Amino acid sequence: MFSIFRRFGSLVPLLSERPVYGSPAHGSDSAVAAQNKRVGKMAVGLVVAMFLFGFASIPLYRWVCAQTDPGGSSWFIGEPDVYEGVEVDEERELHVRFYTNVERQLPWQFSVEESLVTINPGERKIINFDARNVDPDAVTGKAVYDISPPDAAPHFKKQECFCFIEQELSGDEEMRMPLVFWFDPDIPEHIEEITLGYTFFNADSSRARAASR
Repeated sequence: MFSIFRRFGSLVPLLSERPVYGSPAHGSDSAVAAQNKRVGKMAVGLVVAMFLFGFASIPLYRWVCAQTDPGGSSWFIGEPDVYEGVEVDEERELHVRFYTNVERQLPWQFSVEESLVTINPGERKIINFDARNVDPDAVTGKAVYDISPPDAAPHFKKQECFCFIEQELSGDEEMRMPLVFWFDPDIPEHIEEITLGYTFFNADSSRARAASR
C-alpha cells in the first residue's frame, strides 16, 4: 500500500514542471493558460491527497486491513501464545522472509537481524529486530505486521513479540526486540514460503490527532 502511494506521489513534480503547449490549431494564450491552470489544480490536488494520507495513515491502515485482509494483517495483536505440546514436523520446511518498514512520521531506524530463515512447522524460532530513535526526544512507536499468504496467518503463533505493546525509545536510544514464534504443524501443505513484515507507526502523533478531533 505504501509503495503504491510513493509512486503516486512521485507524479507531483512531473505534473507541476511539465510545460503545456497550445495546439497548432488553437495556440492562443488563453488556451495555454487554461491548460496550465488545469495541470496546476491536479498538482495541488495530489499534494493535498499526500498530506491527508499521512494524517490518517494509521486509521487508514487499520481500515484497509479489516476490509481486504483480516487474516493476514493485524493491528490488535492480542496475547502471547503458549508453546506447550507442539509437535515439530521435521518432514516439511517453511521458508520465512522478513522485512521492516517505518512510517514516515516516526524518526526511527528499524531492521531485522535475519531476513530469511528456514524452519519446520511447529519449531520455535527467535528472530531479533533492532530499533533506534534518531530524534533527540523520546518517541513511542507501535508495530503492526502483515503476513503473506493470508492462509498462513491463523497458524502464526507468537510467544514473545514487541508488537504486543507500544515501545518507547528515549532520544538516540537503541533497543533489541526479539520475536519468538512458530507455525502450527497443521499449516496447509501448499504453503512453503511465507513473508512476514513489521511496520512501526508513531503512536504519539496518532494519539495527538485523535485527541484533536
